[in-house]
Amino acid sequence: MNNNGQWKLSSVSPALVVSSGLIFLRNKKPKGLHLDDILGMIKEHPGRSYYCKVIPRRITLAEAVEYGELDKLGITRNTYSSIDLNLLKPEKEFEDLPRTGRQLLSKHYRSKSREVKE
Repeated sequence: MNNNGQWKLSSVSPALVVSSGLIFLRNKKPKGLHLDDILGMIKEHPGRSYYCKVIPRRITLAEAVEYGELDKLGITRNTYSSIDLNLLKPEKEFEDLPRTGRQLLSKHYRSKSREVKE
């Protein structure tokens, strides 16, 4: 939003919106997955609902402290990043949700806001 409260277009690029927390853009990689990673996995296995990739990631200070392994700080290890379409919990109401990667890429899913009761 700009200072006048109006939305401002910041860029135009390919995107894949799986849910409000999983928006893949060229410069955004939720769960460490790039847009090309997700599209490649779906292209390879369009009938799946679960997609997983091994991602090398450095051990953070918080993780090293939590597990009492300060000597491993900064070491790269493989972690798993995944998306499970069966576990989507949308904040809005949908008549239908994608159950496979093929469905995710081939259809637009319309939603309506949920009524909030006090």
